[in-house]
Amino acid sequence: MTRVGIVGAEAAKFSVEGQWLARCAIREVLEAEHASLVVSGHCHLGGIDIWAIEEAEALGIPTQEYPPKRLSWELGYKPRNLQIVRASDLVVSITVQRLPEGFKSRWVFPQGCYHCKTPPEHHVKSGGCWTLKQAARAGRRTRLIVVPVPPGETPDTASEPGSEHTQAALL
Repeated sequence: MTRVGIVGAEAAKFSVEGQWLARCAIREVLEAEHASLVVSGHCHLGGIDIWAIEEAEALGIPTQEYPPKRLSWELGYKPRNLQIVRASDLVVSITVQRLPEGFKSRWVFPQGCYHCKTPPEHHVKSGGCWTLKQAARAGRRTRLIVVPVPPGETPDTASEPGSEHTQAALL
């Protein structure tokens, strides 16, 4: 039985198919690890944090959420992410290979993920990658899952659960 911390990208970074793949990957990890608890961060922007809790609840797995106390790095996200690390045996970060067409944000990093030092074609920068680094330093197991965004897809935050099929690249 494993306490699984799941972090990752906000909902707007996923296409409809990307969300489906992410949810499938979440279920796959929870089932493979025989998760006894799912820990996540309850991001106000939706996405992986929320989907992880929804998928855990659908499988009857208890959950623990650590919402940020403030919407800032030093006083909110950073301490929240460290709480997730401390409460987990395995920390999984789920992000996208590239942003979907039409994605708008002032926080776009064309040079790739500076946390992982990977080229831009590998995956989009995610705060979840920072959390993975902290988890590794704390002796936790880590896994990065990169979800591809199919060409021509547009961002959408539909909340239909995915099926059991996944094409997410498990690294």
